[in-house]
Amino acid sequence: MPQATKILSKPTTILTGFLGAGKTTFLNHLIYENPEKKYAIIENEYGEQSIDSDLIIRAEGDIVELNNGCLCCTLNENLYEILNTLFDRREEYDEVIIEATGVANPVGLVEPFIVHPAIKEYFPISNIICMVDAEQLETHLEETGEAIGQITFSDVLLINKTDLVDEAQLEKVQAILRSLNPLARIVLGNKDNFPPIEAGGNTALYEQKFEKKLHGHSHEDLEVSFPVSKKHAHHHHEHTKEITSFILEFDKPFDYQMLQHQLNAYLIFQSAGLYRMKGIVWVKDSDQPYILQSVGKRLDFTKYPQAYTGENMQSRIVFIGKNLQAKSFERLLNRCF
Repeated sequence: MPQATKILSKPTTILTGFLGAGKTTFLNHLIYENPEKKYAIIENEYGEQSIDSDLIIRAEGDIVELNNGCLCCTLNENLYEILNTLFDRREEYDEVIIEATGVANPVGLVEPFIVHPAIKEYFPISNIICMVDAEQLETHLEETGEAIGQITFSDVLLINKTDLVDEAQLEKVQAILRSLNPLARIVLGNKDNFPPIEAGGNTALYEQKFEKKLHGHSHEDLEVSFPVSKKHAHHHHEHTKEITSFILEFDKPFDYQMLQHQLNAYLIFQSAGLYRMKGIVWVKDSDQPYILQSVGKRLDFTKYPQAYTGENMQSRIVFIGKNLQAKSFERLLNRCF
């Protein structure tokens, strides 16, 4: 009688942090620095549309393949369905990374990996990493409760953008983080020099947070093998109610200097409540689009790595923030043609 083949578990990292802290930048760093690894990436995007879809080259059902062979999918509602699919395709990747939305506490994402016996066995948590913006931390803590939840629930706090602050600010940020989460590992980095982060998730700490739910379930309640299913029909979104997300699209090219001027002026004088702006913009007299990003009062334009084609000669910009009005941004951008 042939022996049963052991099903190898896939270590899972949950990547959290407030909007603009650098989650996607760090994720790209992991992918490019570890070409021998294939990742299954779950993007828990806030809002109905994602700019990151422009980086996808081939779709295959609910799972898409990136140009480096990694798998990627977007989590809208049911994490269990995605994990069932990834379980069936487990020979195609080595590790799982979940990039959590920037405006929510990661508790809802972590819970199945601690409470559900099958998910806990086959997708063990490697780390919960929180990206922290060295420049914007104090603003985020003042304006939202979500940033505090992200920091206190993580076991690795990666302070990003250390190249943009002085030593005094860096020490202040570390002191704040230690006061909020004294058990976490604190590491420093920036987009040009992220540190390696060894696996070492504090599973016991996670289990303490879900102790009541762990004791409230029996193996009769939850599946001990795949496929798994969610037992409750409802889903709690832990976003701040006032936070809105929308995308604006334009079918003619911007004047680059005017666009820079108008957006810089807005960020300097009116940016309260705007947490994140990112997009790919079509610029007059350029053979390549530009990637547009803003965090706080910083505005950044970089050339998109690919030239225009007939299909992508369009601008798409996502706005995320508190009590934002799409019409106001539309009027501002219409001055930039």
